[in-house]
Amino acid sequence: MLARKRHPYFNFHQMARKKNIQSKQQFDSGLVLEKSGDIPGALKFYGKSVTTDPSNSHAWNRQMILHRKSGSKEEEVKLIKTAITEYQNAAKLKHQEWMNENKEKADSTRELAEVLGLLEPSGLPKNVDAIVEKWQTRLYLLEYRIKNSRKKKTPAKKKAGVESKKVKPKTDKSIAKSVSKNVSTKAAKNNMPNKNQPNDQRTKDD
Repeated sequence: MLARKRHPYFNFHQMARKKNIQSKQQFDSGLVLEKSGDIPGALKFYGKSVTTDPSNSHAWNRQMILHRKSGSKEEEVKLIKTAITEYQNAAKLKHQEWMNENKEKADSTRELAEVLGLLEPSGLPKNVDAIVEKWQTRLYLLEYRIKNSRKKKTPAKKKAGVESKKVKPKTDKSIAKSVSKNVSTKAAKNNMPNKNQPNDQRTKDD
């Protein structure tokens, strides 16, 4: 008796389901660690979760929140960019697999979708996902804040440098030189003979 061959897409869905289950288990482990206060351990399991299944938005979100709480804006920016790319790639793969599995349905609606502008140049449906939009908004705000914080720091340093050039505090040596110069000038003036004074008077005074 010949063994019954399984449809290739059945294998794909079976593998995808296993990955979803494994990713959820890893996410749950991370959540337990996060609640216990083990943040590094939680981040590790959340990372494993999105590696197993990049479409697990909950695991991406928890990582973003933990980075936000730690105050590391630059790390959160990197994470959001990675999340958007990986999540969209996973969504495209699912769309492609659906189109391959439902070719007749896809072909019958492709022409209408092209007219309505619902397809990407690659032929895949445009995926306007609320999750991705939320991440993109957060990314824009973060980059805006980082850029502004850098701008504020730079003028402050320049201004301080200009002020330090304009007003230089006098040292003890400079004050001493100034005083000695004034004293010597006054002494020289006092020792000079008066032109309007008679010669005999000048000689007498000397």
